[in-house]
Amino acid sequence: MNLSLDKIRIDRGTQSRAKIDQATVAEYADLMRDGAKFPPVVVFHDGAEYFLADGFHRYFAAKKAGSPGISCNVEEGTLRDAILYSFGANSDHGLRRTPADKRKAVMAMLSDIEWQDWSDREIARQCCVSHPFVAAIRKEMGAEKKETKFKQGGKITTRQEKPKQEDPVQTFTQIEQMTAAVQELREKNEDLQDQVTIAFAASMDDIKKEQAESVIKDLRSQIRLLEIELKAVTSSRDQFQAENAQLMKQVTMLQKKLKKLEGN
Repeated sequence: MNLSLDKIRIDRGTQSRAKIDQATVAEYADLMRDGAKFPPVVVFHDGAEYFLADGFHRYFAAKKAGSPGISCNVEEGTLRDAILYSFGANSDHGLRRTPADKRKAVMAMLSDIEWQDWSDREIARQCCVSHPFVAAIRKEMGAEKKETKFKQGGKITTRQEKPKQEDPVQTFTQIEQMTAAVQELREKNEDLQDQVTIAFAASMDDIKKEQAESVIKDLRSQIRLLEIELKAVTSSRDQFQAENAQLMKQVTMLQKKLKKLEGN
């Protein structure tokens, strides 16, 4: 379906990225002028208005290119449905989401009076991120969940949260994977910094310098988020080990008592 740009609402909080990348908008606009075809944007229609939920760079590019309308996939739903959908938009297509984009989506859900009660795994699924990442941001915001709301028999039921026992094998594997990912990103970051230093010495043009610096900035952000996830998983491992040590002490104490009883 092709909709007029003037009919699509973009001012109702459905833009979930940290910012619009103007270079990407300009690139898309040039391609549109040359006749390139882009995937349809996603809009939600509540019976009266159309809310843009996915495709802001394409929308602004179409506007910049002078197009009166844009191809759309129209979903029936409310403004709130559109906002929720936007949190996971562009996870596997279009301009790759930045760490700041992912963080903004998670923080928006954790700030919402309804969505903040969802489990970390459900928020992670909706935002297309990992659940340790959600847990780390929840803790950072001071919004650690004490209870979870869910539907049971058509009614909303509240359940008190209990500490979860992590699988130690899975936890150690996650730590190893994240540590390796952090190290790999650090190496890429250092390599790019070396390239930038060489580029400056060789008088590389300003555009290439800015591109290299932008990549380095993005890598640094990825390292920071991976380190947050690593810290969260490490914390889970440490808690598991502490609880396991306490249980072993209790077992040893009970074994001693049992031997005494058998000796009497």
